[in-house]
Amino acid sequence: MIFCKVFPVTCRTSFALLVAALLGFATGTSTIAHAQESSALDSLTTKSLIGEAVSLSNRDYPEIEKAIQRFRNSDSRGAFEFLKSATEKYPKLPPAEVIFARMHLVVRNAQALRVAQHWLEMAVSEHPDDPEAYLILADQAFSSGRTAESLALFEYSIPLVEKFSANNKRKGKFRIRILAGRAAVSQRRSRWEEAQQRLQEWVEADPESAIAHQRLGDVLFHLEKHSESLEEFTKAHKLDTKDVVDHPYISIGKLFSKADDIEKARKAFEQAYNEDKANEKVAQAYVDWLISQDELESAHAAVKRLREQQPDLKSGLMLDGILSVMQGNRNEAISTMTEILGVDPSNSRATDLLALLLIESEDVADQEKAMRYAQVNSQRFSDNSQVNVTQGWVLFQLGRKNEAQQYLSRVQQNTLNSDSYFLLAKMMVENNKKDQAIKTLKAIIGNESGLFIFRREAEKFLAEIEAE
Repeated sequence: MIFCKVFPVTCRTSFALLVAALLGFATGTSTIAHAQESSALDSLTTKSLIGEAVSLSNRDYPEIEKAIQRFRNSDSRGAFEFLKSATEKYPKLPPAEVIFARMHLVVRNAQALRVAQHWLEMAVSEHPDDPEAYLILADQAFSSGRTAESLALFEYSIPLVEKFSANNKRKGKFRIRILAGRAAVSQRRSRWEEAQQRLQEWVEADPESAIAHQRLGDVLFHLEKHSESLEEFTKAHKLDTKDVVDHPYISIGKLFSKADDIEKARKAFEQAYNEDKANEKVAQAYVDWLISQDELESAHAAVKRLREQQPDLKSGLMLDGILSVMQGNRNEAISTMTEILGVDPSNSRATDLLALLLIESEDVADQEKAMRYAQVNSQRFSDNSQVNVTQGWVLFQLGRKNEAQQYLSRVQQNTLNSDSYFLLAKMMVENNKKDQAIKTLKAIIGNESGLFIFRREAEKFLAEIEAE
């Protein structure tokens, strides 16, 4: 995570408070970290809460629906009472405490995570023979980097799962979660043979799982079994029904690239592109890789071919505009982003980039347009950290620093891309925090993952401030 590389001492501190301090702002806590994410609450459904426990094809669960509605309306007590009624009426459901914890985990802010932790501990106390709370705690520990704790919880759950007899569907899901979790621990520790064994057990238990085959392919690659790895990636791609798995040659190309075997990576990406160049996802992955190699002209040529094949493809137009930015063709980029908004007025990325491009103009009219674009985005996507950094940057450029801090105080830890960190670094320099800005810039420039639109500008800016 870039945040922890740049700010290792304060990695667990409120990021919004840290940003405010680095940029010379004073801020309170009223606007930070405690607002529920409405888009996350919208994703709460009966299926997301209990779909792995029971069949939803021939039965309704009105108590769960009512609990969700109460939870969305901030009536936690009422939500839990409906969950209790549901679990008493339908004994195959998970414990009410577990479902209630899941509701809070969806919200994702710090307060909700603490509440979820409390209810998981309650579940362990009230239902010691039900493994699910332990498995959720294991996942949480793994996500937080507490690998030893995570493994201990997965191991503790094994005998509980074997003795569990209340619901065979849940029991089967528990077994797979343990295999997946223990394999993830092995992967994190680079114990590839151990990971291979556990993932093969998962594949045997659920041969139709695209994710299991995908992860096995990753492990086989690290064991230098490249042909077997490609076979697993191919199986995963064929089984994938949700379009979440990459083309097999894209998958192995990314791994070769990460291993700095650029020639084999190139062959793999080109193979994928030659097989399926009209596929939006394949073309974008190939373009992204070309950009990572700083081969912008080749990337632009691939995008133009994609647009010729699919003129109405919005992602092709967006890539065209992004590459124009990266190549320094600002006017062309502004024209392309404006064209995108003509067919897709709510496109947040195009709006964001227009604000960033126009605020650099010396023309007051362009600066006013930048302000309007930034405001539109911040109103529509108030919980999006990138959007809030852009709004803060535009206000900062206009000399309205007190207003800028209101938006920067909303920024959440580990949610920013490299371009947003670049803007923060520029503001740090303006506020005499050059040393921290240099650390930030070196971290994002050295980070190879993800698209970094303003990479060349960041490199130039770092060279300038280091030379001062």
